[in-house]
Amino acid sequence: MNRAGVGEGVEQAPLKILFVDPHATFVTWGSGLRKQGCDWDIVRTDDPNVALDLVSHTAFDAVIVASLSSLERELGVLRKIGDARPKLPRILLCPALSAVLMAKALDVAHRTVLHTSELDQVIGAVEQTVRVNRQLYRDKVVRSFAAFRQLPSPPSIYRELSRALDASNTSAQDISKIVERDPALAARLLQLVNSSYFGLNRKISNLTEALTLLGLRTVRGLALAGHLSAHYPDSRGWKVFSFERMNQRALSVARLAQDICEPFGKGQVLKDQAFLAGLLLDIGMLMLAAEQGAGYLKVLRFAARKQQALYEVERAAFGVTHAELGAYLLDMWNISPQVIEAVLLHHNPETAVSNQFCPLSAVHIADALLPTISSEFGGDLSCSLSTEYVKRIGAYDYVPRWRMLANGYRLKMEAAEAARSA
Repeated sequence: MNRAGVGEGVEQAPLKILFVDPHATFVTWGSGLRKQGCDWDIVRTDDPNVALDLVSHTAFDAVIVASLSSLERELGVLRKIGDARPKLPRILLCPALSAVLMAKALDVAHRTVLHTSELDQVIGAVEQTVRVNRQLYRDKVVRSFAAFRQLPSPPSIYRELSRALDASNTSAQDISKIVERDPALAARLLQLVNSSYFGLNRKISNLTEALTLLGLRTVRGLALAGHLSAHYPDSRGWKVFSFERMNQRALSVARLAQDICEPFGKGQVLKDQAFLAGLLLDIGMLMLAAEQGAGYLKVLRFAARKQQALYEVERAAFGVTHAELGAYLLDMWNISPQVIEAVLLHHNPETAVSNQFCPLSAVHIADALLPTISSEFGGDLSCSLSTEYVKRIGAYDYVPRWRMLANGYRLKMEAAEAARSA
């Protein structure tokens, strides 16, 4: 049976996979998969041009591109496939990559998998990617998203920062010159670095120094979050919860998520993705509050009165959840697929196929451990910790330590709230 179909209510046909193997290294790969009980229908080619022709005329569930050394060529293949079929899940089978190369890879691939991985890990990664893709593009999600009247456009500064950060010789001064062209962003960054979150004993007024303290890739996420905050400001007609406080809490989720990544030693890319996902975790909630005010108010009131999970009531009322809407928006903006996955599944990570620690793991735990923002009805707007999932990914022993870290961020949130009220 194809495991990607488990839990979806109907028996799924075997996945149809395009496997691009330019070095003809994995000729016997298909037989190994069959020994694992995997019944994928694999179309294999070692010619990238043939691969591009195939995706133009054939419906595939996913494409896997293998790379041994010439990564730039394989990333070019994935980029062209993405341009031709943007919704097609793309997996890169590759050697261990540096942080710079990994960042480049995750701009064009939904997931990277080491070519030395066990076959069951490869199978899980591919099926997880396909599962997320199917949920993201459910008809109801697509139709609901299309009905929104005033959606934010992707900020140009985010793309500019991304290009600069992908360059191998970018410095804090280079990033500072980009940020300076957006005075509102520059002011927010200086305000943040001088806030109680950092607890510095001196005031930072130099933007380059602030960027160094914050971390250059962190700045890119803050630019995106600031753009969304400006698009969805607090409205006089919405009193159920504060948009500003939700955005402030998102910063705590993002920073705690980075800390949660630490024991797993997977490098800066994982931390960057966890930080960005934490910042954007509940953007779909702001979208619904802004667009479906009266209807969403009823949903929030019902969820609080019945003590039901908010995303479950959203799905019953609208056929779609705030997590799905937020993830779809980020997909339209070409945000990293693992960030999108984290936003999409943060309320129910146990539905993930993979047992690997990933950005989803970090933001789910961070969101569950931090106190929720208060709402008019007293309902919990954050997720509940999935003990089943945390044990499955081998992270449960760290939970007491993470609770202590969360308490530290709680105190910082309270200090920031007191400063705003003073």
